[in-house]
Amino acid sequence: MQKRLNLWKRLKPEYKDKFKKEYKEKSYFRDKAEHELKTTFYFTEVSYGTAYDIMSCNDLNFLGDAFNSNKYE
Repeated sequence: MQKRLNLWKRLKPEYKDKFKKEYKEKSYFRDKAEHELKTTFYFTEVSYGTAYDIMSCNDLNFLGDAFNSNKYE
């Protein structure tokens, strides 16, 4: 049986890098968002604050665009 990937693993590398760079000085927000994505499998379950943080620094209009479509290892 295939193992489902969490959202942190599915986050596209370019968006992950930009997010880390943008929140380098704000470790609390970065760590909170990273933890939430590592424990979540569906982007519809992500809190508004985390979704906003990822979308705003990457100029996205839709959170789902930030993730690779491959859901399994």
